[in-house]
Amino acid sequence: MARLECKQGIAFDYYKLLINELVIMNKYSIFQLLLALSFLFTTPNGFAQATERYRFEVETGGGTLRLSGSYRAGYFYRQQLTGFVSPRVGVALGLNWGNSSNLKPLTITDPQAAYQPDPAQIKSFYQRTDQMTDLSLVWLPVRTRRHQIRVQGGVSLYRQRETKVDSLLYLTPRDPYYETIPSQTNTRQVVPVVSLGYDFRPSKRWSVGVVGTHYFIPGGNTTALSVRVGYRLDFSADSLGIRSIRSNELSWGIRAAGSGVNFNQKGVNTQYRLRFNGGVWAELPLSLTWSLRGEMNYAQRGYKVREVQRGNIRYLSAMGSPNYLELPLLFRHEASYRWHLYGGPYLAFFLNGHTESDGQPNPPTPGHTLIGLMLGASYNLTSRLAFDARYQRDMLKLSSKPYGGFHSFQAGLIYTVQKR
Repeated sequence: MARLECKQGIAFDYYKLLINELVIMNKYSIFQLLLALSFLFTTPNGFAQATERYRFEVETGGGTLRLSGSYRAGYFYRQQLTGFVSPRVGVALGLNWGNSSNLKPLTITDPQAAYQPDPAQIKSFYQRTDQMTDLSLVWLPVRTRRHQIRVQGGVSLYRQRETKVDSLLYLTPRDPYYETIPSQTNTRQVVPVVSLGYDFRPSKRWSVGVVGTHYFIPGGNTTALSVRVGYRLDFSADSLGIRSIRSNELSWGIRAAGSGVNFNQKGVNTQYRLRFNGGVWAELPLSLTWSLRGEMNYAQRGYKVREVQRGNIRYLSAMGSPNYLELPLLFRHEASYRWHLYGGPYLAFFLNGHTESDGQPNPPTPGHTLIGLMLGASYNLTSRLAFDARYQRDMLKLSSKPYGGFHSFQAGLIYTVQKR
């Protein structure tokens, strides 16, 4: 069959005419007819130009957070998943958060009482956390092999939590010592959000760039400027098709890691604790680049709160060493040679452990189950040994009681006992 070339605007009519002629004249075989149909839906200049090999993009990044009013500049983290319905148009779901604080007043000593902060400065203390869940449309007005401009617009579920000093309470009129009365606010609202960014594409899959995001909040807007790294992938039937799996395709091994653990809502007096995490894993291939891994880990968690004295207020020290049985279910993707990216949910069942406050043991911790999210990457050092780094965060406790949960950063080694 002669090579067919046509412009985008007339591609559909051209191929349609060709197929009609093939059927009427019966000149070509069924195989050639199917080949023409495949050209219609896959050629870059044809009717199905919207077809893109990598239809999904995951990104992460960080930068600065600018808040209106007297707030200081803070930091901003962003994660986003985009599904492209065409090469230039997509829908994005973003999970972002930022933090801004002014802790300097806690370090300025009262000239009349050396064991408490200066009352003239303490009222400017604050801690603020912003969490944004964004749903937006993505448009790429400029998209070349190496460069692209990204425009986004949508809505955001914006949650703001802030702690500051409301007032001071003096014990006696002549006593310089005082107690602070804190003020805490927790608001949720749906606000418009827009962003504009530029990306450089060193390859078909990877992109790096900068993006500016603006949230239109009543009474004070929020602006973030961040650096992003994006990676494109495909969840097509070819890449995720499940087929019959032979026993020799199963691989399994062991994993051991050190874990730095702390509360999700850590304070100025909380510290990370170094704990152990390890277990066994088994993995089944889903495609050439995707696999499903299940793990069973013994996870030591913990926390440590140091004693802090603030004027007449003494914050007690505390420590805990709970242990859990974790069952993660992870989707792993071979991003490049030796590199794998993975993520997925996990269940954590409380096994045992103890807690104490001010050196005294607390009542036993009741049994409970946690649900969380785990993200990570691994690098194959040899054919059997790999370095692994991951981040995990508790999201929900299966109980009616409030629960802040833990998060941890882990680094360890993975050894493959049986290779597929």
